[in-house]
Amino acid sequence: MVAPSLLLIALIVFLPLAYSVWLSFAEVDLLSQSGPVLDIFGMRIPFFRFVGLDNYARVMSDPEYWRALGRTVYFVALFVIEATVLGLAMALVLDANFRGRGVMRAMLLIPWSLSRIAVGILWLGMLDADFGAINGVLYRLGAIDSYIAFFSDGFTALNVLIVVYVWNQAPFAAILFLAGLQSISPDLHAAAAVDGAGYWRRLWHVTLPSLRPMMFLVLVLATVNGFLMLDLIYVMTSGGPGNDTTTVTWLGYRTAFSFFRFGPGTAILFTLTLICVVLTVVYHRFVLAKFRAE
Repeated sequence: MVAPSLLLIALIVFLPLAYSVWLSFAEVDLLSQSGPVLDIFGMRIPFFRFVGLDNYARVMSDPEYWRALGRTVYFVALFVIEATVLGLAMALVLDANFRGRGVMRAMLLIPWSLSRIAVGILWLGMLDADFGAINGVLYRLGAIDSYIAFFSDGFTALNVLIVVYVWNQAPFAAILFLAGLQSISPDLHAAAAVDGAGYWRRLWHVTLPSLRPMMFLVLVLATVNGFLMLDLIYVMTSGGPGNDTTTVTWLGYRTAFSFFRFGPGTAILFTLTLICVVLTVVYHRFVLAKFRAE
């Protein structure tokens, strides 16, 4: 009964995964067509030559990879912190009983439900250096003397990407936290209130400890999404100006699909897989395991 589903999962998930793993240990030159080829009915199809860990060694010795990794760590750290804190704050507000709460919860889904390609195009228009709405509002408020070219400076462009991604992804964290808040028994808060605990003490000693399983999920998903973010860079900066917004994901994509070096490009991306696994173990150790012990 489950065989069709298992076959579908194997075709969609495990087969491409196994192929990409093999690709990270192989090499092929599609441009020059040099190297081994497979002749099938007169068609010369290049197949990949196994090179072991050469691709990973090449990646580890590339200074551009380490510069991209530094930008990626900066991007992910700020994104995870901001998205988690903002998502928790929005969830706490939407968990309160007030008029119009249902409408506010529905509106929360709008930024997250948009395609990130559409989000990138939308924010490109609002941040335009000549006629962008954000520049117009800041200028009319007297906050700036002239319009700002947000994407002319690499550091500013990278932080703009963080802000846009937080705007897009924080609602998802808020939805998860809201689900966690609604699973907390009201008796816990009532008992704490009887003992004289105010709102902030109840938040620190009752709400946040009870949210640790959801906090673990939010941190893992935000970290993975941060490391793998590609579409906003593709639409908004293309890794520029220069290479100042080139993250590891963009570097791997560019290596594989612009320079057709599929082996090193795949190896670059698999280093992110290892980093995400390590961080997941760390989150489990310091967030989820402690909750279970208590």
